[in-house]
Amino acid sequence: MAIDDELLDVLSAPLGDLIASVGHGVADAQRALDSASMAALREIYGSDEDLFRELQAIGYRPVWYHIPEAEGDIQIALSVSGIETTTPSAEILPRRAKLKLYAAPVDASYTSRYNFSLTASSRLKFRVVPVPPSSAAEAIRVVPSLVGLQLGEARARLSLLGIATARTDAESTAVVKSQTPAPGTILGPEGTVEVTTA
Repeated sequence: MAIDDELLDVLSAPLGDLIASVGHGVADAQRALDSASMAALREIYGSDEDLFRELQAIGYRPVWYHIPEAEGDIQIALSVSGIETTTPSAEILPRRAKLKLYAAPVDASYTSRYNFSLTASSRLKFRVVPVPPSSAAEAIRVVPSLVGLQLGEARARLSLLGIATARTDAESTAVVKSQTPAPGTILGPEGTVEVTTA
């Protein structure tokens, strides 16, 4: 069964492009999951709400999700299209055809037009499961909100997260008035937090 050029242009795609598009879709979905986890991490450590401060106090980290596999089951009709090519020594070597494999979805329109006998159907299955974060994600250190805490409590919270406090001579009972960098900032390995007290 041949697919005419008009239908080929509208419905069909090279089989390689069809498979590649599935890979791009999975990559985009994984990127969205990672972005959501990073946004949640920033929200928790960038807020001074009581609930988030409790989560900061225990060093809570949002779950990172991963798509371990994507399985597609798509019903298609395959068509081969090609162009004959000639070589400079056509009398010695036979003509060759450059072939390309196309896939067209078998939907109601295709079935009606070509009296296609298979049932039109498509299915996409995937699983999303929580997994431990990568070593790089595990090493992420996000500055919590410290304003309003006593200096001793602020130091303890930073120590729990593996963040050093810049030296200050204030009493441990002094209340933190401001901090640098701001809550939600991601620190490098040697980064420290400076605080001023009231």
